[in-house]
Amino acid sequence: MPLLAGYHRPETLDEAVALLSQPQHIPLAGGTVINADRHRSGYVGVDLQSLGLNNIQFEGSSASIGAMVRVADIEHTFPHDLLGVAARRELPSTLRTIGTIGGAVAAAGQESLLLAALLASSATVTTADGKSTPLDEFLRSPSGLITTVELHTSTDWAFEHTGRTPMDTPIVAVAGRRSSSGPILAITGVSSVPELARSLDEVEQLIPFSDFRGSSEYRHHLAVKLSQRVLGALS
Repeated sequence: MPLLAGYHRPETLDEAVALLSQPQHIPLAGGTVINADRHRSGYVGVDLQSLGLNNIQFEGSSASIGAMVRVADIEHTFPHDLLGVAARRELPSTLRTIGTIGGAVAAAGQESLLLAALLASSATVTTADGKSTPLDEFLRSPSGLITTVELHTSTDWAFEHTGRTPMDTPIVAVAGRRSSSGPILAITGVSSVPELARSLDEVEQLIPFSDFRGSSEYRHHLAVKLSQRVLGALS
């Protein structure tokens, strides 16, 4: 991200929405990539940290997480859950105290383990206009300022991954959670965003991309084998 040309820190959600409606105004949801180089741009940053979007609320087996909740706070709040395991591996420790769940959703990284955990947890995204959208639909057509992410939590989950080293970003990873309608799988490293699957048949239909870390065939093999392990753990 080039150097910002300006900066705002709104105090209300309405003010933030109004600022973001202006050309080249972008939300700062953690800012882990801001000022990564020294070339000036025309972008104006809109800092969201004063909007009160940093709370986590629980109701039964559901959780509502404000968009500005830090990845490190997710790691500590859900230490023994799929969400916490994914958050722990999402970023280096120094960046986990800066990066936010809203930023992870907005960035929609194809290798994001946190995003995969959210997908497997039947997450929905609520935006400033009050609209709630299933996360997989939001990733295909993002729109609006993210305010909260809602999801279902339980102790019935599994996570498998393969990387070049134990702590490397996985080439392919599979996060799974059992729901009332059966297992839900979310697979990283096979498409532009993590892919949802409800069965091994759906996983076998995937056609992953190729890059220097793995061919399409290799990624497909990993996706199938890791999904088999996750489904076995959830059965």
